[in-house]
Amino acid sequence: MGKTALQHAMEVKDLGKPIQYTIRNFVKGDEVALSGIFSECFGPTTPRRLKEWYRSYGVRPEDVFVGVVDGKLVSCVELIFKQLHHGEGVYVKTAGLSGVCTDSDYRCKGIVSNLMKTALEKNRQNGLSNASLYTGLDIPAHRIYERLGFVDILTWRTYMKYLDYPYLFGVWLRYLNRSLRDSKIARRKLQGWEKSVAIQLKDVGTLSFRFRKNRFERLAKTPKEVDIELSTDVETYTKIRRNVTGWEEAVKSGKLIVVKGDSPDIEMFQRILHWRWDE
Repeated sequence: MGKTALQHAMEVKDLGKPIQYTIRNFVKGDEVALSGIFSECFGPTTPRRLKEWYRSYGVRPEDVFVGVVDGKLVSCVELIFKQLHHGEGVYVKTAGLSGVCTDSDYRCKGIVSNLMKTALEKNRQNGLSNASLYTGLDIPAHRIYERLGFVDILTWRTYMKYLDYPYLFGVWLRYLNRSLRDSKIARRKLQGWEKSVAIQLKDVGTLSFRFRKNRFERLAKTPKEVDIELSTDVETYTKIRRNVTGWEEAVKSGKLIVVKGDSPDIEMFQRILHWRWDE
């Protein structure tokens, strides 16, 4: 997808030992390593799907910045240029930051922060007055974005109606198994955690699964004894999963009832629910 347009070396300190890394632009073949990092951070991604995504959004090699340690691609930031609508006939070009991710073995070393700074500097050199991104409010990366000057301007809300939630529940569990295969940090966190979960959904019934032998398994029949038991409705459960409603907020309002579950198990279930594995 083109030759390298940018390349320079930097270093950070890890427990007193300097770690050298290189920042450069995307080159042909990087999609293989990038798809692995994307799979760990965002869910299953193939090299072909990544290339198709770049092509459909017009992402050029010089718009993708990667961090490389000892020849291994470990981090990424992308620029996607869009038009923000500011009223009838009024549009402002913005650089959307996307694909911000780092291999879990190389996080908390400042690599992705410097990738973002490099991308934002290119944005300024191109004469754009602003940059934007979509992110969760309660994730560690949000603090990085604030330090770089981003401010919250909108909280996204989702409204949808599910007609066959048991089917979607099964799809979700299959997705978790695919994601687990790609996530080193999730496998480490879940090692030795073998629990069963029952979710009582009003107007739907009880949906249950267990995690055993490093795999999520849907249960056709809910066991008499489970480790975690919850009671809520489809709308609340969906909003919690999509971070529209906070867990504590739902519990406080009475829309989510924790019938059974120790605090460490509930915390782990929330990690699974949001697929969030920050160290």
